[in-house]
Amino acid sequence: MKLFFKRNSKKSDVLATAKNNLWQKFDQANLRLQYKCAHWLERKTAHLTRLNWIVILLCFTVFTSGCSIYLIVNSFSVNKTRNITVTPITKPTNLVPTKEKPLEFNTIISETEFEKITRFRKYMDSLGRSSTGKKIHDSIVLNRPGLLDSLTIVENYYYSHLKN
Repeated sequence: MKLFFKRNSKKSDVLATAKNNLWQKFDQANLRLQYKCAHWLERKTAHLTRLNWIVILLCFTVFTSGCSIYLIVNSFSVNKTRNITVTPITKPTNLVPTKEKPLEFNTIISETEFEKITRFRKYMDSLGRSSTGKKIHDSIVLNRPGLLDSLTIVENYYYSHLKN
C-alpha cells in the first residue's frame, strides 16, 4: 500500500542537490581563503626564532594582565564620579492611544466637512512631496504636532459610522 502513495519528488531532489552544491562551493572558497591567510601569516613570521616567540608571548600576557588588573582595581575604586545615571521613562504629552477603546463622539460629521478634511490631508501629502512645500509641511507639523493624528481619528470615526 505504501508503494501507491509514494510521490515522485524530482523537483525537491534537484533543489536539494543545488543547495548542496552551493554549500560545497562556499566551503571550498572558505578553505581556500583560510589556506591563503595561513600561508601569508607563515611567510610573515618565518624569520622569527623561538626566543622571539617567547618574548612576544611574554609581552602579550603582561599587557593583557595589566589591562585586566587596571580594570578590576578601577571598578572597585572609591571614586564615584563615573556613576551611570538612570532617567525614568515618562509618558509623552502628545500620545495617541492605539489599542485602547476608540473615542466616542456624539456629533455627526457631514459629508462636506469630511470632504474638507480629505482635501486638507491630500494638500498636506502634496506639500510633503515637493521640496519647497516640505518646509511648509514641516512648519505645520512642528506647530500643530497632533493635527495629522486628529485627522486620522476623525476619518476613522466617519468611516466607522458610514458602515453603520
